[in-house]
Amino acid sequence: MDEGISRLPERQLLEHRDFIGLDYPALYMCKPKRGVKRDESKETYKLPHRLIEKKRRDRINECIAQLKDLLPEHLKLTTLGHLEKAVVLELTLKHLKALTALTEQQHQKIIALQNGKRGL
Repeated sequence: MDEGISRLPERQLLEHRDFIGLDYPALYMCKPKRGVKRDESKETYKLPHRLIEKKRRDRINECIAQLKDLLPEHLKLTTLGHLEKAVVLELTLKHLKALTALTEQQHQKIIALQNGKRGL
């Protein structure tokens, strides 16, 4: 009865050496199957997870560096020495709040001028 059905090869777990030299974006969606025990799959997914985390940290660091470059010089000079990541984020928030307040003031002035012209 099974003679007409060809046998599928059994799945094999990949080892650390199997990942060397591979392009990792295709591995972003790696998740263990329900039937595979966690201990068996732990080593299989450890390396891609590390690479995914490294890429995530690199993206965060790159964005913080760009924010640092966008900050006005007078804000950068308010701190002594090296700007830590948390300080860059705090200064960015401070600057954005100041810009938002300034934009709101200008918007209110425009509305007041428009209302003044209509009254004349």
